[in-house]
Amino acid sequence: MHKLKKNIYKIFITITIYIYAIEIIANPSFYIDKTEIVGISSEGVDIYLGIPYAEPPVDSLRWEVTQPKIFKTNLFKADKFAPACMQGPRIVNWYKGVAAGFGGDPNYIKTPEISEDCLYLNMWVPTNLDDKEKIPVLIYIHGGSNRAGWSFEPNYIGKNLSKKGVIVITVSYRLGVFGFYSHPNLEASNFALLDLIESLNWVKENIAKVGGDPENITISGESAGATNVAHLIASPLAKGLFNKAIHQSAGWSIAEKDLDYDIQIELSNKLSIKLIGETNKSNNLKKLRAIDSVTLLYSAEDIFGYVGYYPIIDNYSIFEPLYKSYVHGNYNHVDLIIGTNADEELMYLDKDYYLYDFYDERESWGFYTETEQLDSLISGFINEKEKLNYLLTARNWTCPSSFIAKSLKENTNKQVWFYSFDKVRDGSKSKEMGAYHGAELPYIFNTHDDWLPTSDTDIVITNKIQNFWVNFIKTGNPNKELIEWEQYNSNVFNVLSFNTKTSMKTSSSVDVCRVLGY
Repeated sequence: MHKLKKNIYKIFITITIYIYAIEIIANPSFYIDKTEIVGISSEGVDIYLGIPYAEPPVDSLRWEVTQPKIFKTNLFKADKFAPACMQGPRIVNWYKGVAAGFGGDPNYIKTPEISEDCLYLNMWVPTNLDDKEKIPVLIYIHGGSNRAGWSFEPNYIGKNLSKKGVIVITVSYRLGVFGFYSHPNLEASNFALLDLIESLNWVKENIAKVGGDPENITISGESAGATNVAHLIASPLAKGLFNKAIHQSAGWSIAEKDLDYDIQIELSNKLSIKLIGETNKSNNLKKLRAIDSVTLLYSAEDIFGYVGYYPIIDNYSIFEPLYKSYVHGNYNHVDLIIGTNADEELMYLDKDYYLYDFYDERESWGFYTETEQLDSLISGFINEKEKLNYLLTARNWTCPSSFIAKSLKENTNKQVWFYSFDKVRDGSKSKEMGAYHGAELPYIFNTHDDWLPTSDTDIVITNKIQNFWVNFIKTGNPNKELIEWEQYNSNVFNVLSFNTKTSMKTSSSVDVCRVLGY
C-alpha cells in the first residue's frame, strides 16, 4: 500500500509538472528588461491584459508628470484587466441607457473596480502572420468626457479586430480632477495627456518585442478619446510617436474659437477651498495630495460639473488654443481618418431645449444673421426634435470636424478621409436611437452586444469598415485594390457613408457648415 501511494504521488507530481510546462510553453511572453511579461492566447491572438506602462500616480505622484514603469520582479502575469481610473457612474449609465434604448437589459454592464493606480494598457497581437512581417499598431483611446470610461469597455475588446492583422492596444489614463488639475506649484496641468504620451513612449520602445512595427503606429479615439487625439496631434511632446490618426465624433473640442482656457484654474482653486479651506497656494499641495481619492473625486464632481476636464494651455504639453494650432498648422503632420455619426445629438436632447433656445444661444454668441438661413435648411424635417438633432449634430460635431480635415489638407502633404456613419439598426426601437453617438464602435471592433439587433447587413458593414480601418492602419490609405473612398475635398465636403449601401456622398451638414462659417 505504501508503495502504491508513493507511485500515485510520483504520478501526481509528474502530471503537475507536465501541465505547468504546457502552460509555460502555451502562454506567450516577452521581456521588459529582466521581467518576463506573460499573457494568454485565444483563437490565434496573443493577449496581454493589464500591463503597467507608468508608475502609479498616487501620493506624492498625484498630479505629477507621468513616470515610466520600473518593474521590480522577474515575472508579471498579464492575464486580467487592471482597475479603471477614478470616476463616477457616467459611462456605466451611458451603456445602460443605450441597452435600454434597444430594449435590452440595462444591468448587463457591470461597474468596474476603480483606483488611482490605473495606468495600464491591454494588447492583442495576431499570431497567424509571417514571422518576417512587422505588424502595424493601433492604439485606441477610450471616450467618456475625460471624466469616465475605461480601456476594457465591452465596445473596446480588441481580439476580433486584431485577427485582421494589426496589433490592437487600449490604454487607460487619469480622468477628471486626477487627469486635469491646475496648481501654481505644478509644472504641468494636462496629466491625462501626459499619461497618453507615456503610453505612446512605451509602445514605441517595446512593441517590436511582440513583432510590432514601431514606425507604423496609428492612434485612434472616439468622443473625448478623439478630443485627446486632436491634442496629441497638436502637442510637441507627441512628435514622432505616431504617424496616423483616426478621429471619431469629437469636433466640439475645436468648435469654439475663444474657449475659456482659464476655467480649469478657477475651478481648481474653488476645489482647494472646498477641501482644505485655502486657495491654491504653492505651500498647500501636500495637504491636497493627502485627501483620499473618493473624497477628491466627488468633491471635484460638485465643483467642476460638466466643464473643465479638457487639456488647457499649460506651456508643458499644450502651448496655444487648439483652434489656433489647426488654423496655423502648428501640429504633427499625420494621415487622418475623421468623421461623425448622423444622429450624434439625438440621445442627448434636453426635453426642455427648443429651437428658439438654439437660436437665442447663437445670438448670445454674436451670430445675428443665421436664423433665417438655418430655418430654410430644416424646413423638410417633420418635428422639432429632428430639426435640433440635425442642427446640433452639424454645429457640435460635423462642421468642426470638417475644419480639422480642411486644416490638414491645406497645411500638410498628408492624406485625409472623411466618413459619415449613417446606419440605423433594424427595428422600431432602433429608429428612436438613430445612428447615435458611439454607434460605429461595435462595427469597428466587431463587438456587437446580444441585445443589439444585428442583421446580415450589419455584418457586411462590419467587415467593410474593419477592412478600411486595417488598410489605413497598415498603409495610410484605407483603399487597397478597389478605389472607393475618395480623399476629403473641402469644396464639396465629400464623405464615405457607412449605411445599408456604403458609398460616397456629399455631407448632409454641408449647407449648415457654410452658414456657420466652416
